[in-house]
Amino acid sequence: MIRSDPKHATATLVVLTLLPLAVIGMQMALGLSGVLGYSLYKLFLLIPPVIYCRMTGLKLGAEVCRWRHARQRMGLALGLGVLAVLIFWGVYAMLGDLLLDKPAIVAKIRQQFSVTPATVWLIAPVTIFANSLLEEFFYRAFTFGQLVRCSRWLGWLLPAAAFTAQHVLFIYHWMTPLPLGMAIGGLFIFALILQRLYQSADSIVAPWAVHILGDVAMMGIAVSLLW
Repeated sequence: MIRSDPKHATATLVVLTLLPLAVIGMQMALGLSGVLGYSLYKLFLLIPPVIYCRMTGLKLGAEVCRWRHARQRMGLALGLGVLAVLIFWGVYAMLGDLLLDKPAIVAKIRQQFSVTPATVWLIAPVTIFANSLLEEFFYRAFTFGQLVRCSRWLGWLLPAAAFTAQHVLFIYHWMTPLPLGMAIGGLFIFALILQRLYQSADSIVAPWAVHILGDVAMMGIAVSLLW
C-alpha cells in the first residue's frame, strides 16, 4: 500500500482525470468508429482508478462509491432527475427544429456509433444504466471525491470540465455554435450539480439516479430522431 504526499496525489489524479480525454482524441485521430471503437476510452474510466485505489489503500466500496449511504438524498435525486428530463425534452421540443440539423445528426449517430432503429433498443439499456454508473464512478466518486480533498477549486472544476469535454468531443461536429454553446453550459452545470449531490449524499447512488434519468431523456430524443 502506498500513501502519496498531497502534491504527488494531486498530480496523479489530474493525469488520471485527463487520460480518457487523451484516449478519445487518439480514437478520433485514428478514425475509430462503431461500438468497439467508441468504447475504448471507457477502459480508462475504470482500470486506472481501480489500480490507484489498490496502490493507495482506498476501499472502492466504502471510501469511493460509499454504497452504505445509498438511500441518502434519494428524494432530492429523483426530483432533480425528473427536472432534468423535463428540461431536456422541453428544450428539444421548443428549439430542436430551430437549432439542430436533425438529418445530419441522425447520419452522424449511425456512422459514429453504429446505431440504427433496430439496434438502439439493445444499446439504450447499456447506455442508461452501465455507462452512467461508469461515468459516476469516475467523474464523481473517484476524480471529484479524491481531488477535492487535495485542492478545493481544482476538485470542483476539473472533473466537471473533463466530463463536459468528454461529451462535447463526440457531438461538437453535429452542431452550430449556438446549440453547442448551450450544450457546453448545460453539461458543465449538470456536472457541478451531480458533484454537489455526491458530496451531500455521501454516496454515488444519488447522482447515479439523476444521471440515469438524464440519459433516459437523451435516449428518448435519440430514438425519436432515428425513427
